[in-house]
Amino acid sequence: MTGRRVAIAVVMVVIAVALQTTLFARLRPFDAAPALGLLVVIAVTRHLPDEAALLIGFGAGLLQDLLSETALGLWALVMTVVAFATVRMRDRMTEDFRLIAPLVFAISLGALALFALLGTIFGEKILADSGVVRKMVLPSLYNTALVPAVFPIATRLLGRVRRQTGWRL
Repeated sequence: MTGRRVAIAVVMVVIAVALQTTLFARLRPFDAAPALGLLVVIAVTRHLPDEAALLIGFGAGLLQDLLSETALGLWALVMTVVAFATVRMRDRMTEDFRLIAPLVFAISLGALALFALLGTIFGEKILADSGVVRKMVLPSLYNTALVPAVFPIATRLLGRVRRQTGWRL
């Protein structure tokens, strides 16, 4: 059962990252696009065991690094941190939009801020952009708006039961 759930999560992440790097690379309302890969990582890691969730986060980030024009490993690190934060907070994530939306907004904003900081450290000069705050806040708001569309799909495909492993983060 866990192998099937991980395979479904991998397919969902690949589709989300592919949409983000193709469709949303051109469709950018207000010069910002939703971080769809990030949102799907949050949605699927709530339903997976700890190790699988972290591996899905790392794999999604690595795939996004390979398909985008960023330095290899930046998104992988950020998505792994997102998966870890989601694993730590998944007990607080119910199916109620009023409770889950602020967490998704906070995780998305924190992830994009971490990406901007790490990107600047490694020579991407993201923080030197004049619209950096807008490019962090708008995708976080877009992710929050997409929660009612993405999270029920992830819950339906992956199931509500989360299996725990022998160790606890």
